[in-house]
Amino acid sequence: MENVFIIAADGTGGHFYPGFALGKKLIERGHDVIFVVKKGTPAAKFLDGLEMHYQVADVVGMPRGGNILQWLDFSFKMLAAILQMRRLIKDAKPVVCMGMGGYISFPLIYAARKLGVKTAVHESNAIIGRANRLSAKYADVFMLGLNAQNAPQNAVLTGTPVREEFRLKESIEEQYYWNMATDFAINILIFGGSLGARKLNFAAAKMAQELLSKTNRIHFLHVAGQRDYKEIKAIYKDVPNVEVIEYAQEIYSLMKAAQLVIARAGASSLAEIMSLKKPSILVPYPYAADNHQYYNAKIFADKGCALLLEESDNLAQDLSALIKKILATPTAIKTMENNFTASGLPDPLKAAERAARILEELAGK
Repeated sequence: MENVFIIAADGTGGHFYPGFALGKKLIERGHDVIFVVKKGTPAAKFLDGLEMHYQVADVVGMPRGGNILQWLDFSFKMLAAILQMRRLIKDAKPVVCMGMGGYISFPLIYAARKLGVKTAVHESNAIIGRANRLSAKYADVFMLGLNAQNAPQNAVLTGTPVREEFRLKESIEEQYYWNMATDFAINILIFGGSLGARKLNFAAAKMAQELLSKTNRIHFLHVAGQRDYKEIKAIYKDVPNVEVIEYAQEIYSLMKAAQLVIARAGASSLAEIMSLKKPSILVPYPYAADNHQYYNAKIFADKGCALLLEESDNLAQDLSALIKKILATPTAIKTMENNFTASGLPDPLKAAERAARILEELAGK
């Protein structure tokens, strides 16, 4: 009988896709996996389509203010989720429970520890978030995607898993985007993560308009997200050399076809960028908890793999200036590519394998 592992992965791409990549690796290695996802997440439909086992838990983040109703909602939902996880663990009898970050992880990790089941937590960011700081108290192993400043004693650097598609060569979609961009000096991908990024979207669109009014050497692939898609599409009306995309499940195809990426600095996006060694301009989301995106981006910038650009009212002009500088420096792209190899950063394409082996060792103890 195969071992059962339970993986809690939040609904955003930053938590879910690394958890999904790890789950697939465990399944490949002969185990059974049950996912726990947050209520309302698009990930549920994705798992339905793949006929994978999962449960939905209704949790919300810990309030940051003193609103008593928000605290009551948080407390009641967390307690209900803990009780739900207890029932799941007793029924499924997992050998290890794994939390991929976010408040969806805590009920599973807490319930597992109280029931004597081994536990592990993964943190993708350079700063450990509040939810994972809580979960860490009940974790047997704490895995890191990047070297974190406030890591616990039981931390081990594994990298952040990415989907196997980032390893595979030349999909049909990739060939389509390559063909689209073959006549241009540079193909630039703009995306803000799975939820989009409004200020980055509009600044990047303004930048692209300005550059394309002066040159036909650039091609843009812009993933705008569902919220901003129609507005961004309208901005690009009659602008040549731009492909606007609402949402890209196959972001690996777009990224493979690009020579330069403009993106936020969420840890999962960075793992994907790292797996393909893509030079990038990183614009951290300034309101991320503990400013963790800035510290994520700084690691890449310090290694010479990316340029860090902090968000300001002049973001469009700043982006334009950086791209002009890159285009004026023939070696800029190649230098950033080569710096990935020398960076010493953990390979995301090996992260799922590393994490799976750690979980198997934990299950054997």
